[in-house]
Amino acid sequence: MRTGQPIEFLDFPESGILALNCDAGARSACLTALVGREGYIGWSALMEVRLSSHHIRAGGEGARLLRIEIARMLRLMHERPSLRVSLMRFVHSVMIQMNATIVSSKTDPVERRLARLILMHHDRANDGDICVTHQDLADMLVVRRASITDALHVMEGNQLIASSRNRLVMRNRPGLCLVAGDGYGVAEEHYSQYVAPLFAIR
Repeated sequence: MRTGQPIEFLDFPESGILALNCDAGARSACLTALVGREGYIGWSALMEVRLSSHHIRAGGEGARLLRIEIARMLRLMHERPSLRVSLMRFVHSVMIQMNATIVSSKTDPVERRLARLILMHHDRANDGDICVTHQDLADMLVVRRASITDALHVMEGNQLIASSRNRLVMRNRPGLCLVAGDGYGVAEEHYSQYVAPLFAIR
């Protein structure tokens, strides 16, 4: 889905990871949020905003989606207030994730931002391995590919991850959380408290 495209459905990923990117015109777009099996996309249509404000793309392995028409979901939300609450709580958790992304992009070095991004992918990965290229990571963080490669080499040297051409394997998640620092965990804790245990999706 591209920025400005009409939203006709809510899409709930069964597998795969969707990256929401802001439209930066002639400049490089940057990642604003990740959504996997813990959530859905198209939420602005539930607020009567029917045009997408993000460019949304699936990760390297693609995504399988469950789809429901907006009108049908609005009827269900009217009939079941608890459904409305759950859907809106997820939107709030995404807003917190976006806030953390903004703060991290302004204050954190590349290695810390990259650690946070890997952890977010790992939360949503189908089998624990992360299908992503160095260039994908560079594009999401709007940094040079060489900066990503250097940071991944440091993480590998510290035995936090294993990296190949298009796949990352988590070796030491607690250690990577230490590298990510305060940039990771706030949105995840909010989701776990108000929606569902985040790691139950894996």
